[in-house]
Amino acid sequence: VTITSSSSLKLRGETELFPGRRGKGKNVTVHPLSFKEYLRVHGIEVEAKGNPEDDMSRLYKKDHEIKSLFKSYLKTGGFPLSVNQEPTAEEQFIAALESETLKTGRSVQLTKEIIASIIRKAPSPISFSTIGKEIGISYKTVQQYCEALKNLFILDTALYKSDRIEWRKERKFFFLDNFTAKTLSMWSGETPLEAATYEWMVQSHLQRRFGPIYYFRDSYEIDTIADNLKIEVKIGKPHRKYPKNVLILNHENIHLFLSVI
Repeated sequence: VTITSSSSLKLRGETELFPGRRGKGKNVTVHPLSFKEYLRVHGIEVEAKGNPEDDMSRLYKKDHEIKSLFKSYLKTGGFPLSVNQEPTAEEQFIAALESETLKTGRSVQLTKEIIASIIRKAPSPISFSTIGKEIGISYKTVQQYCEALKNLFILDTALYKSDRIEWRKERKFFFLDNFTAKTLSMWSGETPLEAATYEWMVQSHLQRRFGPIYYFRDSYEIDTIADNLKIEVKIGKPHRKYPKNVLILNHENIHLFLSVI
């Protein structure tokens, strides 16, 4: 038996978790296709043994084919409608977002302005207060709207982490799928920097693989910390020296990295 639930109920805080009464069932979260899954759909099986750099090196013979599919994935993301080139995919996504927003008594216009602010400032870390001041609402309202977008599997955040997690520091916002980001960019009227687009893809893939992700900033910045991986996306950014344990991704290897995650 498969039971689905309404995201609207979760957004309104009306779901019940049924502690101790769940039986033997389990929760299954269905995400858009990762790039590795996208490659499998197109007939390319990638064997990953756990060391990203070694796994990437084994794919060099397929580099041209993988890079070509990566260009397509940049446009479609992993949603079935967009992957199958459904002409109304963007329209259906926005209609669903607006419907869920209105069902919970929130403002579509405020949602659009918050998303625009996030895209405009990406990939830099920002706070709820910064967004609120820019569009004239309280940080608490921004936080609530961002939480709603998180519950809709649209948006998430990477917190700052040094010796410990800093909950009150600025955070990095990222979209969970490139089709989502592209569609919301058109809807909000804000075009993201190329660096932001690639960073979002890396963050979303690593979060799906490892769970919560973080970032670090001192004399240098690490875009994403996930498990024992430290990743810096160097696309459209000035070049700096980084510690040897930081994996640098650029135009030449990011498609290979996403293939093995």
